[in-house]
Amino acid sequence: MNGFALNCKIQIPDYVKPSETLHIRSHHRPELRCLPLLNKCTHLIQLKQVHAQIIKLPHDDTDNLLARLVESLVASGEMSYAYQVFKKMRRPTTFVFNTMVRGYALIGALKQGIELYIKMLHWGLQPDEFTYTFLLKTCTSLSQGKGVHSLVLKRQGSGSESDIYSQTALVSFYANHGDLESARSLFDRMPEKNVVSWTAMITGYVKLKRYNEGLALFHQMQISGVDINELTLVNVLCACAHLGALEMGKWVHAYINRRQIFLNPTLATALIDMYVKCGYIQTSSQIFEELLHSQRGVCAWNAIIGGLAMHGYAEEALDRFEQMQMCGTRPDEITFIAVLSACSHSGLVDKGKELFHSMRKDCGIEPSIKHYGCLADLLGRAGHLDEAYQMVKNMPLEPNGVVWGTLLKACAVHANVELAETAMERLVELEPLNDGNYVVMSNIYAARGRWGDVARLRRFMKDRGILKIPGCSTIEIDNVIHEFMVGDSRHPRSKDIYSMLDDVAMRLKAEGYVPKTNQVLIDASEEGKRQALCHHSEKLAIAFGLISTSPRTPIRVMKNLRACGDCHLATKLISKIYSREIIVRDRNRFHHFKDGTCSCNDYW
Repeated sequence: MNGFALNCKIQIPDYVKPSETLHIRSHHRPELRCLPLLNKCTHLIQLKQVHAQIIKLPHDDTDNLLARLVESLVASGEMSYAYQVFKKMRRPTTFVFNTMVRGYALIGALKQGIELYIKMLHWGLQPDEFTYTFLLKTCTSLSQGKGVHSLVLKRQGSGSESDIYSQTALVSFYANHGDLESARSLFDRMPEKNVVSWTAMITGYVKLKRYNEGLALFHQMQISGVDINELTLVNVLCACAHLGALEMGKWVHAYINRRQIFLNPTLATALIDMYVKCGYIQTSSQIFEELLHSQRGVCAWNAIIGGLAMHGYAEEALDRFEQMQMCGTRPDEITFIAVLSACSHSGLVDKGKELFHSMRKDCGIEPSIKHYGCLADLLGRAGHLDEAYQMVKNMPLEPNGVVWGTLLKACAVHANVELAETAMERLVELEPLNDGNYVVMSNIYAARGRWGDVARLRRFMKDRGILKIPGCSTIEIDNVIHEFMVGDSRHPRSKDIYSMLDDVAMRLKAEGYVPKTNQVLIDASEEGKRQALCHHSEKLAIAFGLISTSPRTPIRVMKNLRACGDCHLATKLISKIYSREIIVRDRNRFHHFKDGTCSCNDYW
């Protein structure tokens, strides 16, 4: 990270045309004619030509020219030749050593970077503020980074001042390697922080899915008065997308417009993705339409196609896919995951199979395990369980837990106990601690009334310390995210929420609603099952939305698990009874409830 401008490796052709060789004209001062030539070099053979001219110079002091040559070679990725030139220098400077360390960082050569650092000290040269930043970029493990950290501390102990560049690089290193506690400890102790320091810490939180902490730190960054850059905004938008924090996301969008920040492909993709995952698919489509062709990178196309798929707009997603190809943007692996997902969520089996086979034939993309997982989901969700099972058994890659888990969930939807047990046998081997698989299998048994098998699975989970992840729903009201669990009574307005639930239950009954007690997979009385259904987390969140927002305004709920059939039926009716559009994002997709219907057409 990240905040330091590193030259990218340039691919050198195997040959250089005669017209590409450099024409070296005479000059009154021979050493000066080499400097402008270095800026024109694009191939190794040209750099060698300039090197030959430098060697011929009558002046003894050619280190300045050699330093520029080393810089050009490093920028071209020619580290072996750069090192040979470096060795010929009589008095290399700290800048030249840094250039070489930076080059080794680009190719991940830690050993050579450390050796050069030691050699620099032996020469009596002092590291500057950039030396450790480049040295850290060669590190691939926490232990290596801690070694560099000790060098920074040693330098500080010798009387050198702590510099913002090394401190920021260390924060970024620890954050990127998952040690957020060390990163935050360093960050809090920094006497001075810039936008790169703040962004490095925020990025670390977002990378490890600690989104709330990332947004809290962003709030502190705003208070500090530090300017915000594009990378900061990308990470904040990512956090908003995962939390469903729409208001914060809209603030970022307004900030971009107010400051007239150019939507580069990365920032444009993050903005589209935020609106997609907060339930505003129309807004994300509008933003995409307004992008220039240069802003529509493959990631932006993937975001809008995947977003349409997630919201159940399969035809629109496939139309975008065709537009993408017509515009000359080549689909990648993620594009095909998005279009296959669109087909899966809408039951377009034949189209999905056609797209799967076109990957290799038309685009030269070899299907990965994720694409086979999508195909298994497409077939299984549509009830083609035998075909899905045969595909999983015969696929050229070894099926992983995701593929078998997909087949298991399809068995749950279509009540195929025998195939589910086959899939579960493999899952116990591949993912022995995945609570979700045991819960799905337990639900399959419960739906058949096989309570003995349910009890056996629960004992199995308890003996191995496997805990079930509880259902959780969130709703954002006035920039505050409220969280609800099943049967929750922790909320300050809990009394009002349950009073609203009573009103909902009464009006649902008047509409002819009959609770789907078969969705309650516990051995309890019918009344107990009805009470359990009434207090599901998404119903609590919807009830809170009804009492906390103005009439006829949309209600948006995020849930960490798949929506159950009873909640789906009840929410359709609630949308009609209270004249509310209700958008629910569950684990797999979005459901747009309006006037008693759902965008998924009851196929999810």
